[in-house]
Amino acid sequence: MKKKFIICLIILLLLLPIGITFSRYVIQNIKDYIMEANNFFFNSDKLVYGGITYNINNWGGSTDVPVQFEINNHKNNILTSQTDIEYDLNVTKSEDILVSLVYDEGTETQGVIQKEEKTEKLTLIVTPTRVFNTGESATVTVRARSSSPYIKELSATFVITVGRKGISYEIVDSVGSPYLMFKVTDALDKYKVVDPWGDYTLNYELTMAEYSALSPSEKARCAAAVITLSFDPSVIILDTTSEILERSTYTTSVYNGVSYINSITFYIDVLSSEEIRFYKRNASANYTYPVTNPTPIVTFSAS
Repeated sequence: MKKKFIICLIILLLLLPIGITFSRYVIQNIKDYIMEANNFFFNSDKLVYGGITYNINNWGGSTDVPVQFEINNHKNNILTSQTDIEYDLNVTKSEDILVSLVYDEGTETQGVIQKEEKTEKLTLIVTPTRVFNTGESATVTVRARSSSPYIKELSATFVITVGRKGISYEIVDSVGSPYLMFKVTDALDKYKVVDPWGDYTLNYELTMAEYSALSPSEKARCAAAVITLSFDPSVIILDTTSEILERSTYTTSVYNGVSYINSITFYIDVLSSEEIRFYKRNASANYTYPVTNPTPIVTFSAS
């Protein structure tokens, strides 16, 4: 009998966390039902009730990281809150970074979503106070808590990791746009040899003074980094009128009997940026990266 009691107690203890989690889920759904029944909607395109974590792996470790998000008062295009919503924003962060929240121009009232306004757009700006190395991360958590007429908290944690020190990239896109822009920025202040000659071996690093003393033909054999972009031409198509093709090597693949470029490799200069256009086969898709999508539609590598 004692053995059966112990077994039942163990099973009960194992099920207890599940029961607590389920109870919280049920309670929150009841709260949501009551609030929505009273035409109260407090939502966000990035922050959610219970929290969510976004992993951003395209940071170069030395530049600002902007993360755009919105707070809104509607469930869809028809259902909208019938009263103004007051809310507070709170940000917590890891060490060695500064953070700021910037409201978009045109925001009438900060911290209050007026019933006619529907949406407040903000940008979280993360600024490093030192240079982060490859693999290092910074973490920021944003919480939005409504205080009137009902209390509801939304939150999101952004884990920003250096994928390649000194080099960052992003994909800028929107629903309905016929194309996306791939942007890569190099903050490195040194060149390296990518095409060896004489006493200059592969990956030998040159200071700006050493680089300046080289001949034009020798400079052409140096770069801050070698960038390779790979992509699926059945989804996106490289803009072949781009001047970057003139200084790139590329590979191709066949889709529907037509040969398309599916990867390009090019050099990037120190302290410079490149923007590359890709046309979308599906204009209704949004390939924005990071945050909006967990992985980029264009695969990036740098060496």
